Amino acid sequence: MKSSSKPIDFHQHVNLHVKTLKLIGVWFYIPYPKISIWFWLHILIRVLYAIFAFIIPPIGQFAYIVKLLHSENREIQRITSSTNLVLTELYVSFKLFDMFCQRDLLIKLFDQLNNVDFHRSTHPGPHRQVLKHAIKISKNLYWVFLVGSAVDVFISVHIVVVPSLNRFQNLPVNMDFIFVDANEPPYLYYACFYQIMYKPPLVTLMIVEQTLPWSLLLFAIAQLDILIDNFKNMEMLVKKTMLERKCGKDDAFRVLFNRFILHHRAIIRFIATAKKAFSVQFALTLILNSSVICTTGVQFLSIESPSKDIVGVCWIMAYMLIFVAMLFGDCYFGNAIYVKSTEIATVAYSSPWLEMPQDLQKNLVLVIARAQKPLALTACNLITVSLPTFTTVMNWTYKAFALMNGMK
Repeated sequence: MKSSSKPIDFHQHVNLHVKTLKLIGVWFYIPYPKISIWFWLHILIRVLYAIFAFIIPPIGQFAYIVKLLHSENREIQRITSSTNLVLTELYVSFKLFDMFCQRDLLIKLFDQLNNVDFHRSTHPGPHRQVLKHAIKISKNLYWVFLVGSAVDVFISVHIVVVPSLNRFQNLPVNMDFIFVDANEPPYLYYACFYQIMYKPPLVTLMIVEQTLPWSLLLFAIAQLDILIDNFKNMEMLVKKTMLERKCGKDDAFRVLFNRFILHHRAIIRFIATAKKAFSVQFALTLILNSSVICTTGVQFLSIESPSKDIVGVCWIMAYMLIFVAMLFGDCYFGNAIYVKSTEIATVAYSSPWLEMPQDLQKNLVLVIARAQKPLALTACNLITVSLPTFTTVMNWTYKAFALMNGMK
């Protein structure tokens, strides 16, 4: 019984992400004073990490693309493949930079997770199951995308399969190091080692950046579900409150209604903070993911003999599906919050408001009026993140793909 009544730690939604950021060494804050040598050692490590993981790879791949464009053998498949990698690494770099810019808002979100109003509105039984289910989904999304990306990028293709098929005579990732020829020994071995070392943390960081907003949005969706359920079962909760507090019906209505109002306000604050924290990241996902999907489609159709390159076909399809899933995930969770926030007005009106005191009836009108304004997530306050937006973006992505394929 003690374990069932113990409050749920909502930080479980983000524990994996925080631990991963600390493990990689890119956590937002350094836990040492500025006069400490450890502080400046961390600064030095981060500067070196930024140079070798976020600056050299995109420059090397961009230089390789320029070299391809100026060569006589301009293969569209190699150009689109390198373009995809450049876009992916820029995607990770821009998102990480935005997370650092918004780190105070992210920490504020983490603090709001265990707001007393969220715990106060949670009742044993179905509500705990809803919250635990949301935490489970948060963790599963992290592991599914992490394992899927790792298998697709490292184990199955770039690090083992493709290099082994080429007898390890070429780099796993095409780069031009400008000053040295990385395709000739001994530089080839150094470059291979370098690519194997920087790729795993980069992809892990991409998964953290993508699933962290989802975990927080799942928490908000679970809280909206609880608030909706409380309004639906208000009559039963009034009777229960009357027995527990040994009070009259009007007093029970006041206790519950005040609790619901505080819960609703806490949800609104949480989603408003999330909107500010992830607005730029949603925009980056819409723009860069659609670009990667487009160029990956061109790369797929550029394969001359798909039956002879099964490994390449499988990798390209898996790569495209991962980015489609990332784009869909943002839009799906944004749409869920939009829909559930508007449902509050309906369930509030369906509550036994005729039995409430007159002052609560007036307050209920205000709740319904506020709930009719949806809680919408936006990308840079320009585009609503929702399923219709996903459909529109995919439509424009296909048009761009058709245009590029025609120019091929």
